[in-house]
Order: sequence, then structure tokens, then C-alpha cells
Amino acid sequence: MPALEATGVERWNPAQGATRQEQFILKRLETKRKLLGFLRLHRHELYDDAFRAELKAMYRRTCAGSDPVPVTQLAMALLAPRLARLI
Repeated sequence: MPALEATGVERWNPAQGATRQEQFILKRLETKRKLLGFLRLHRHELYDDAFRAELKAMYRRTCAGSDPVPVTQLAMALLAPRLARLI
């Protein structure tokens, strides 16, 4: 069962290992967009407890109008498309 934050939002604990499908995609990312591959492989290290607490402090408390989503997952979702345009 996933851990819940104090706000009642599920805590996102990304898998450390890559699935077979992810490995295929990561192999294709080796020539271009290496940073996206790096983020996938190291996301569990990047979002430590201190950073999660900082993100959580910025999270809207009411969650009005939408289902709550873990803040670290939101951060990755915001980063990936922007990085894709830079690379």
C-alpha cells in the first residue's frame, strides 16, 4: 500500500530499476536527449526527503477541483517537456 503524506496525498516512490520497455527507450535516448534518460535513472536520488518537503510546502492545500497527485510526480511532469525542448 502506498505511503500517504500528511496532506492525504499518496507519496510517489518511483522504481529504481528500469523495466524492459524503459530500457529500450533509454537505449534510444543515449544519442539524443541524454538528460531525460539521466532523470529517469536517477529520479529516486534527486527527490530526497528534504526536496520533497520543500515541494510539499508549495503544494496547494485544498486540492480543489482535481485529484491529489504526489508533488515529486508533478515536478517530473513539469520538467520533462521543458527539458525536451532544450535538448
